[in-house]
Amino acid sequence: MFTVALMGGLLLMAGCGKEPVAADVPEGALVLETEGFGGKDGFHTPDPSQEGWKTSVNGQSVVWVDGDRVLLGGVEYAVTVAGGIAYVADFQQPEGAFMGVYPAGMVASQTSVTVPSRYECYYEGDRQVLRLPLLAMANAGAEVIRFRHATAAVRVLLKNDLGVDVVLDRVVVSSSGQLCGTRGVTLGVGSLAVGAQSDPVAADDKQVEVVFADSPVIANGGQDVREVQVPVLPVADGDMTIAVYAHMAGLPKGACTFTFSHTERSGQLDRNVMMTARIDLRLANTVKSEQGKFSVGEGVQVFFAQGNLQYRATSGVFRFAEHQYDALGDLNQHIGSGYDGWIDLFGWGTSGYNDKSPYMSSEFDDNYYAGSIAGTQYDWGLHNAIAGAGPAGTWHTMTTAEWDYLLNQRSGVKHYAKVGLMDGSVLVENGLVLFPDGYNYDDGLDEDLVDDPEANYYPVQLDVWETMEARGAVFLPTGGYREGTNTYDSESIGYYWPSNWLQNGVRQFLFSNTVVDPNATGAYAHYGYAVRLVRTAE
Repeated sequence: MFTVALMGGLLLMAGCGKEPVAADVPEGALVLETEGFGGKDGFHTPDPSQEGWKTSVNGQSVVWVDGDRVLLGGVEYAVTVAGGIAYVADFQQPEGAFMGVYPAGMVASQTSVTVPSRYECYYEGDRQVLRLPLLAMANAGAEVIRFRHATAAVRVLLKNDLGVDVVLDRVVVSSSGQLCGTRGVTLGVGSLAVGAQSDPVAADDKQVEVVFADSPVIANGGQDVREVQVPVLPVADGDMTIAVYAHMAGLPKGACTFTFSHTERSGQLDRNVMMTARIDLRLANTVKSEQGKFSVGEGVQVFFAQGNLQYRATSGVFRFAEHQYDALGDLNQHIGSGYDGWIDLFGWGTSGYNDKSPYMSSEFDDNYYAGSIAGTQYDWGLHNAIAGAGPAGTWHTMTTAEWDYLLNQRSGVKHYAKVGLMDGSVLVENGLVLFPDGYNYDDGLDEDLVDDPEANYYPVQLDVWETMEARGAVFLPTGGYREGTNTYDSESIGYYWPSNWLQNGVRQFLFSNTVVDPNATGAYAHYGYAVRLVRTAE
């Protein structure tokens, strides 16, 4: 594969004729130079001592490294650096025009280049570092060969407003046109041009990714604007989609992963021309279940979060469960300030406000807030940024009246069904499925089971649930409850906090195989219940 480099601005096309060279360069040697690299915002020169990284390019020049390899006229040569000049001492001049390729291990011919679909890079400070191979052309007898860029670029600016620091994993650019793969190259006196797009374009040639080896962190708050440049073949005007993959800082890759996508018209991207796309890592790109709107009062609709609320004490981070059916159950027995895992059963009003910590496990109600948390900072969503889902105030906890309206009072809609999610013959989780406004009820459930509070959990396969979820349905898992560090009723009963405090104390939304009650008594403030947040639909 042959990799070519890129920069902003137009590349100057100076000739490569015979020129005088420094006196200390051996007779017959070929001097390696570069031209036309303008702009301070280009790639930064990497540390040559890092394994696998030698010669590279920044915004102004190429830093050649002694002993590096370059392909000239189809023959591989070692580079010598002396007195600041890079040259090939034992160069054998080919006849006619010949191509130079760096790195030598990349494949090219005299009439074509193959641009890779994957680049590995890292950061030095705030500068992205790639290994940047180059193309060059010279005529027989030349003493100097000048290397130059031959691709366009997509310049992606990333701003993090997720409410938590994230680690950047990779950036992927895709299009209906050819972005990588093989293209013809025209060689001439003082010129080198990449040919037009081939037709048809192979599927593998429509996507280019830049992968980060050093786990760069993009700080929350929008102050740290990260720039990523993705090399692509010159393209005509068309749509390009930029996908960004990141995960929560402090967690392993693959844990709490965020994906963001942005599409815009590219315009004409010629050689050495750069397109800029700005991606602010925001809420709308991370909420999975926004298809379904649920009425919770006259003229009021909400979206449900993609899963139950979870918290990790050692990092102080709130997030939503990856799947709607995820419930941590007995893992909540490890609750405490030093627990390095996730919990999802919380005492009343333990948002972290006024020392009401999410990891509180006291069994005395007097240690918890005594009053309604609706509209206050004791509401988990109002007080906290949720990782991957927006800043504080984006989400909130519903009241008992809203739960009652959703479950019992909406007109012209099926409200709920109790199901047991199955993976073949294995139970994944029991829970309550909520049907959004306007849901076309045709998913194969027995009609007698729908809106029946006394129905048992009805088995539903995961693939059927995924179809329901894609149409906006919500699943509330049976996570049980916690008292102190003991847990009960996991996989049999769901206990969820509303946000209001009634005259005789807190209430609970409870469902089991015999009941669905949004106004159940018997709750205590020190009990640990699940929290499922919502946000007002626009």
